Amino acid sequence: MGDTTAAPTLGLTRPNAVDPPQVTLAAKDVEFSAWNGDILAVAVTEKDLQSGAPDPKFQNAVLRRLDGQLGGLLSAAAAAEDFAGKPGQSVVLRVQGQGFKRVALIGFVAHNAGCLRGLGESVASVAKAAKAARAAIVLASPSAIQGELFKLNAAAAIASGTVLGLHEDTRYKSEWKKGASETTRPYWVGLWSGG
Repeated sequence: MGDTTAAPTLGLTRPNAVDPPQVTLAAKDVEFSAWNGDILAVAVTEKDLQSGAPDPKFQNAVLRRLDGQLGGLLSAAAAAEDFAGKPGQSVVLRVQGQGFKRVALIGFVAHNAGCLRGLGESVASVAKAAKAARAAIVLASPSAIQGELFKLNAAAAIASGTVLGLHEDTRYKSEWKKGASETTRPYWVGLWSGG
């Protein structure tokens, strides 16, 4: 009989060491227009937008105020990109003269935790593409999330989606470079009302 002891590296691929991104998530009561960071992601529902109008305007007070702060840039971009607030839709704009470098309109519905997890994944995708270090999520219509228990579950679902969206499986990549996810630290920042 021959020697049956094999070397531990007998032609098998070894996975790279996994270095998960460091993510900090926090709920803060901060005025969104004064927030400083890389991306201000505004979660928008279809009800927040005025449909069928020749001159596109926002129905939502939060969106109207932010659009006014940006000189009408949001409404013009939403009209140009046919943004309707549907899940999966997003518009990202670079802005100057604000505390944040980019503003993103992200469509979502608040039917269940899965929908809210999708919102977190969308924000993470936008943050990764922009190589953002700080991102904030604002719900344009906080009334879409009713009840204290659902608010807690909504926050957990958005946070879960954000972490899942930032994940990159690099275990078997031979030339892996540390990318945006290594420096991205999204912050979930409060549920604001329009007032």
